[in-house]
Amino acid sequence: MAYISVIIAQILYTVSDTWKKVIFNAGGFSPATLFKPAFIMALLLAGIGFVFQMYALSKLELSRTIVMLGMSAVIFSTAAGVLYLKEHLNLWNMLGIVFALLAVFLVNLK
Repeated sequence: MAYISVIIAQILYTVSDTWKKVIFNAGGFSPATLFKPAFIMALLLAGIGFVFQMYALSKLELSRTIVMLGMSAVIFSTAAGVLYLKEHLNLWNMLGIVFALLAVFLVNLK
C-alpha cells in the first residue's frame, strides 16, 4: 500500500499543478488569482496528495519515497504537459527525461 500511496500522491500533485497552470494561463499570477475558489481547490488537492506522501514516508525509507516521487513526477508531469497542455518536447527535453529516469533507476539499485 505504501508504494501505491506514492503514486497516488504524485498523481494528485500532477493534477493539482496542471490545474494551477491552467488557472495561471487564464488569469495570470496575481493576489486575486491566489484567492480564486478553483486555485484554492487545486491547493486542497495537493494537500490530499501530501497526506498520501506522509503515509508512504511512515512505511518506506525516505530516499526510496522521494526518489519514487521524483521519477513519477517526471513521467506524470511530462505526460500532462504534452497531452493536456499541448506542450512540445524537443530532443534535449526528451534526453533530459531519459537521464532523469536513468538516475532514479540507478539510485534505487542495491
